[in-house]
Amino acid sequence: MECDDFRVAQSAHDVRSTRQPPSTIVFSKLPLTDGHPTHTCRPRAAPYACMKKFFRRISASLVSLSLAILVVPAPALGDTIILKNGDRVTGQVNRLRSGRIEVSTSWAGTVRVDTSAIASVETDDDVTIVLKDYSRLVGRLVKSPDSPIAVQTGTEAQPVAVTPGRVSALLRGSYSEEDWRITGRINAGVTDTFGNTDVRRMNLDGETIARKNFDRWSFAARGSQATDRGQETEANATVSLKYDRFITERAYAYAGSTLEHDRFKDLRLRATLGVGAGYQVLESSTTNLSFEGGVDRVRTDFFEETDQLTYAARLSTRFDAWLLENWLQVFHNNQIYLGLQDFAQSFARTQTGLRLPLQSGLYLALQYNIDWDGNPAPDLQSLDRTLIFNVGYKW
Repeated sequence: MECDDFRVAQSAHDVRSTRQPPSTIVFSKLPLTDGHPTHTCRPRAAPYACMKKFFRRISASLVSLSLAILVVPAPALGDTIILKNGDRVTGQVNRLRSGRIEVSTSWAGTVRVDTSAIASVETDDDVTIVLKDYSRLVGRLVKSPDSPIAVQTGTEAQPVAVTPGRVSALLRGSYSEEDWRITGRINAGVTDTFGNTDVRRMNLDGETIARKNFDRWSFAARGSQATDRGQETEANATVSLKYDRFITERAYAYAGSTLEHDRFKDLRLRATLGVGAGYQVLESSTTNLSFEGGVDRVRTDFFEETDQLTYAARLSTRFDAWLLENWLQVFHNNQIYLGLQDFAQSFARTQTGLRLPLQSGLYLALQYNIDWDGNPAPDLQSLDRTLIFNVGYKW
């Protein structure tokens, strides 16, 4: 008789077999002398054999489950940063900025780790390290006793140790020296006033920079338009294109041109074309500062006045810096043209302001522009000042 079988005797001649769990107890239903049935309990046959069989099945199931767990690979932890104090940060290394490596984590969002506190960095995928001499290293970051940042450029290659101070940028992915690195921004603002006055003002400005090795191209544009009770009161635009060729890590030669139009300054077109030299004093993710000087040919076509052709000495400064731990950026750009034949033909443009980052490349900007003309058209002032509040996007 099987261990899992039992029998219920309904009478001395009626026997029926069914299946029950291993812990079932056999009941015999027998009539008594008073006519009422009673139940007697009898343990089924060979209970210890049944329990042994039951536990054997459970053991086999547990072994199969354990083997399945061992066979399934554990999920990858991603990139790993080990700190000098022994702590570990896992996630995805995105970039190096302001002397900090930014890591995207599933538990705390974006985490910024100072390179001075890092013992080693390991990545699962390739990254591109751009050095300050504009050379590049492409490969996985691996542990090295020589530096917290080390790049393994090939499977069999020895890691190349790089001190964090030599790193200009860290890019996710593989970018060869033939790839252009493009950055830029664009700002826009609109002001409407209704009621006693009906004034509308719109302004737009932007800039994009493309860099590859020793070559850098810069394109910038800005313009504004305003009306007062339907009458146009402002309409101007300026565009510029400049090429820089780096001779050393910081010194470069340049050639550039600007085009400017302003109906209310009697400027049909002012075109400059010049060459010169520049020096990149600072260039990092936190602070940039450069100076330029050269000579430009300036041709000015007026709506009413006599056209002019002159030469000017060009002086330029570009500066930006992050303050308050990357929560606020201050910037200042200027271009000054000093007339070499007649100082009255000098002119200048400056932009100074603050940028407050929001999210996903968006930011708010407060900008103060000053435009000065040494020889304005009759009945016009030399100085124009504009305070602009913009919403911008950078890439």
